[in-house]
Amino acid sequence: MVKRYWAILILPLMIVQVFPTAFLAGQAPKQSTASPIAVVSQRIEADRREVRLYKGKKLVQLTPFMEPIVVTPVAGQSKTIENLANRSVAIFRSEKNPDRWEVFQDVRVGTGGADALVLADNVFKVKQVLISSSQSPIELRLDEKIIRLKPGDGLLVL
Repeated sequence: MVKRYWAILILPLMIVQVFPTAFLAGQAPKQSTASPIAVVSQRIEADRREVRLYKGKKLVQLTPFMEPIVVTPVAGQSKTIENLANRSVAIFRSEKNPDRWEVFQDVRVGTGGADALVLADNVFKVKQVLISSSQSPIELRLDEKIIRLKPGDGLLVL
């Protein structure tokens, strides 16, 4: 009789350990604690265009890229933006303002589970970072179109 009671007490504990996701499925997903490091000012589609980048009056050689984006750092994050070369970032729409794209660093990536913040399709490796200043402004020329970055803005080459 004592063995039967132990089996009744231990069996539910074993089931929870074997199938933890079944018990967690009903819980609400945790809120994101990540905060953006920059706001995307402009996403540049460079398909079939001649892209030339000038810093000051000097032509800058670009590494092969998927997409260059112009970003404005969030207050207090300008040093973080400067150190993004060879690091991964996630870019996705703002929850508060769906017309705005935001850049995040150190974000958990998953395949859509409750604990993942973004899908892997939204994660990019930053190949180059160029910061515009009043002494050394950045100008991006796409065929006939010219994009001038404001001082403090950055160009992330993804």
